[in-house]
Amino acid sequence: MVFTQCKMSIKHVRPDKKYRGGVYHPINIDKYVGEGPIICRSSWERKYCQYCDLKDEVLKWASEPFQVKYYNPLTKKEHTYYPDFYVKAITSSGTIKEYIVEIKPSSYLKKPVQPKRNTEKAISNYKYLYESFIKNYAKAKTCKVYAADRNMEYIILTEKSLK
Repeated sequence: MVFTQCKMSIKHVRPDKKYRGGVYHPINIDKYVGEGPIICRSSWERKYCQYCDLKDEVLKWASEPFQVKYYNPLTKKEHTYYPDFYVKAITSSGTIKEYIVEIKPSSYLKKPVQPKRNTEKAISNYKYLYESFIKNYAKAKTCKVYAADRNMEYIILTEKSLK
């Protein structure tokens, strides 16, 4: 499989005290098929990197391995999306399967509820959450088709599945 590699700069990663982002250094280098550095934008991504690196059933993996073009209905333009992970693994039935994996907070997967109070801050927060929801939905819809066209499965993992 050939990927359009994405080269992300570490200067765009801004970890704070709440999470352990930054650069991940794999132990099983031969399993990693992406280009370095492996940038984790959250502690959940770091945890998934460790999972991919250390689990025997994961044969190959990459972080932000390729780009997918998607249409954003809010801007009415095509944008570029970099899925979080590509994984090639052996399933429990012994078959080999490929996945495109996205790590998202569960709150990003639900349509936001309109605020009860119409303060400027509440309306601004709602607008941001709503636009993020629409954008994430557009990305997921496109990536699901992209994965299916390549005989892969697109999955979204949340903090609940990464415990």
